[in-house]
Amino acid sequence: MTSRTKGDGEALQAAVTYCRVSDPKQAEKDLSIPSQKKTLRKWAETNGYLVVKEYIEPGVSARDENRPEFRTMIGDLLGGKVDAKVILVTHTSRFMRNSEASLVYRKKLEKRGIKVVSIMQPIDDGPVGKLMETIFAAFDQYESDMNSYRTMAAMRQNAESGYFNGSKPPFGFNLVKVAVGKNSRGTLTPNDEEAPIGRLVFTLSVEGLGAKATASELNRRGITYRGRSWSKDDVFGVLDEEAAAGTYYWGKWDTLGKKLRDRSEWIPIPVEPFIERDLFDLAQQVRLKRGPDASPGRTASSPLLLAGLVRCGKCGSTYSKETSGKTFAGEHPHAYYNCSKFLRLRRGACPGHRLRVNVLDRLVLDHLADKLFTTARCRALAQGLIEQAGLLRQRVDDRRVQLRAQLAQADKGVSKWEAAFESGTDLDVVAPRLRELRAQREKLVDTLDGLQALAPAPKNLLEDDTIKKFQEKLRDIFISNDTPMTKNYLRFLIEKIDVLDDRIVIEAKAKNAIALMAHPEPLEGGDVNHPEPVLAEGGKWLRL
Repeated sequence: MTSRTKGDGEALQAAVTYCRVSDPKQAEKDLSIPSQKKTLRKWAETNGYLVVKEYIEPGVSARDENRPEFRTMIGDLLGGKVDAKVILVTHTSRFMRNSEASLVYRKKLEKRGIKVVSIMQPIDDGPVGKLMETIFAAFDQYESDMNSYRTMAAMRQNAESGYFNGSKPPFGFNLVKVAVGKNSRGTLTPNDEEAPIGRLVFTLSVEGLGAKATASELNRRGITYRGRSWSKDDVFGVLDEEAAAGTYYWGKWDTLGKKLRDRSEWIPIPVEPFIERDLFDLAQQVRLKRGPDASPGRTASSPLLLAGLVRCGKCGSTYSKETSGKTFAGEHPHAYYNCSKFLRLRRGACPGHRLRVNVLDRLVLDHLADKLFTTARCRALAQGLIEQAGLLRQRVDDRRVQLRAQLAQADKGVSKWEAAFESGTDLDVVAPRLRELRAQREKLVDTLDGLQALAPAPKNLLEDDTIKKFQEKLRDIFISNDTPMTKNYLRFLIEKIDVLDDRIVIEAKAKNAIALMAHPEPLEGGDVNHPEPVLAEGGKWLRL
């Protein structure tokens, strides 16, 4: 065991100290931990202990036994990495506020001859001391439970009054403090920079991109998530947040039970939306349909363009692929759509109606392309692209200015802490902070280097010749029948395709998106009933 001697020759007993505060803000302000460290060091020196290691836990509740430094300390002591038999804390509440967990950990430590000493609550090692330890642990948990109860009650009242609890607003919003009597309360308002990005996330989602693909697209465009790259979890977080559509809900998560509360227990807080409710609902429907439980795997993976959409107009069964059985170069040159009931049971169940795959695919694509890619709509789409590019270019420029300012601030911070390091002041606090600031500076430099200024849109983009080429290209891509975009568009637009003896009827999903229509002109006659808008690239909603 590590030991030294006092002036009178008596050996010092090796000990570790554990310091903790519950509030991250308190830790940032450095109000309590230095005081705890100083008090423990002085007490150890006075009472014959040699502090061989200090464990610092900033901003973590003692109800949580999964505290990183706490678990490191327990592992070091039980595993023999640190040779000490005493843990010094200022108060038992610093060690643990869960009475059951406290007794479990103390028992594990006792088996290795390690004890926890609370310098503010001196007790002996006898039966009375054991009783007092249990009482102290129970009172610590009681105090924690009461603090939690009072805090939750105050937060619930705050939410019921329409104010936001917390310091970090949802993506797309600013946290604005307003004066209420002698206190200030938080409110949510749309963030001018983040709200358009949030709308883009919903737009990409309803266009058929999954969370991972959406994150990749945003990163490709140089759009960041609060200063860092997007991940699929960030995308899910934006899509899950109903505040985007006008209602923030407080109290969804039971932190003690670690489970989602029933929706009836959530407290709604009205906020200014940055998307329409219909767009939010549509994005949720698209996500559900993309889920493995909602979407049959064979439809998504089927080589047939219209798999799952074509139905028999006589019996209502879906159409499946029928072949002649002959193959050429591994393909079936003679492939047909036909009623699945007919294919299973033959004519006794349904007469069926055979259609060549390539013929029906082409008919449907040509029909929709005629409705989608008119000259007027392609011109509107190009105009939308120019506007989007201009907004994105401005956001990139603003972001670069912001990053340069943050980099200058980071440089000042690094210089300040480097000076403290050189002076040798409290190195166990200075060194980690200096490493953290340097890492933040490196990240800012990398982000700034990767965020290149965007070029303006070509001046001839809206000229007739350019629009015509744009129109032809879009139509060719759509009709090519070999891109995920075509399948996604069809599943977004079409509810079903009914095959009858004398006609084919395409029914659009009007119910899902009718409220999002932006084009005022009504659809003229045709086989597409109840038309709905198409969300085109550039953020414009166009009606079929």
